[in-house]
Amino acid sequence: MPASVPQFVQRRSVEFHETDAAGLVHFTNLFRWMEGTELSFLQEREVPVLAVEAVKNSGWPRAAVHAQFLGPLRFGDTIETRLWVKKIGGSSLTYRFEIWRVKGRGAPNLAATGEITSVHVTRVKGKLRAAPLPASIRKKLK
Repeated sequence: MPASVPQFVQRRSVEFHETDAAGLVHFTNLFRWMEGTELSFLQEREVPVLAVEAVKNSGWPRAAVHAQFLGPLRFGDTIETRLWVKKIGGSSLTYRFEIWRVKGRGAPNLAATGEITSVHVTRVKGKLRAAPLPASIRKKLK
């Protein structure tokens, strides 16, 4: 269970193009919203996304992703994507997300949950290899 106060919150409105023929949010948007919140979280902490310090050709590919709908989201709803850093490994990060409908039809409710595990990598001889997470980055993520 995440801490009661998220480490980062991003608020936005559900756009028309994010819904399906039934008028509900298409599941793929959960992943977009989680990734967008992760990116904003990293940018706010000045954590480079494509190049970490002196490590050239580095990045954060996904090792695992998961999302679960708990309630409907519709065009015009205001949502909050809440982020917690669940685990910091030797070269990986696991985030926990909650997506809340905070304004729209019905009372505010938890509409979805999810997790993303990213691995810090560098390119060695054309191949991606897991790379240790620098101490300076670890500090910014806590």
